[in-house]
Amino acid sequence: MRRVLGLYVPAATIGGYVFLFAPLMVLVIYAFNAGRSTVVWEGFSLTWFADALSDRGLRAGLQVSVIVAAASAVLATAIGTSAALAVVKRSFPGKNLFSTLVIAPLVLPEIVLAVGLLVATVWTGIPLGYGTLIAGHVLISIPFSFLIVRAAASGLDARLDEAAADLGASGRQIFVRVTLPLLMPAIVSAFLLCAVISFDNFVVSTFVSGVGSTPLPIQIYATLKTGLTPKINALGAMLIAVNVVVIVLVMGRYLKTVRKQS
Repeated sequence: MRRVLGLYVPAATIGGYVFLFAPLMVLVIYAFNAGRSTVVWEGFSLTWFADALSDRGLRAGLQVSVIVAAASAVLATAIGTSAALAVVKRSFPGKNLFSTLVIAPLVLPEIVLAVGLLVATVWTGIPLGYGTLIAGHVLISIPFSFLIVRAAASGLDARLDEAAADLGASGRQIFVRVTLPLLMPAIVSAFLLCAVISFDNFVVSTFVSGVGSTPLPIQIYATLKTGLTPKINALGAMLIAVNVVVIVLVMGRYLKTVRKQS
């Protein structure tokens, strides 16, 4: 049994990685295809990268997605962090109900939230655009930032705040010099996750985006009407390259910090 388990665990791990990364590898390979097909290899070419960079619609969608992802990630992280600290460090009536309401978007179908946002927007007369798009992405991102920061805040030693207070620190100084630095890794993780969720979101964006604020996923979906070409593969390959560079930079900085500490 031990021998079987010893073989099963590595095989399952390798199979999981293949399942996750094989589609990405295929996408990157066919980004260099000379033909228009995304399934038949016809030769090596960099033409589709130039086409992707020169496509106005894709560039505009990418710009919208980046702006909305950054703005919604900042707002969702700030709100989620504040809510998490309130739940962990304070006692108030209805705390459990408050926590449930904060994470409610996780258990509700996303299309229900999207329709509700659209109805509320039309009822209030707010025009569809960047504001409604950011608001929708903030709504679906807050639960993730809340859960990440709450888990980190729950692990903090309460005696650190007491020690800082005994040394004469005010509430603001305790938060800025003690609590915030200890929570910074969780806050950064929450920000990055919220940015990715916003950048990839399709359902909510479909309902609350307006003219001039169409994000990249909807722009890509619109190309289905004329047929997919390796231009989309090229765009995906460039986005993957950016993600890899960011991961390498973050991991390099993390390894330097670990080496200094050791």
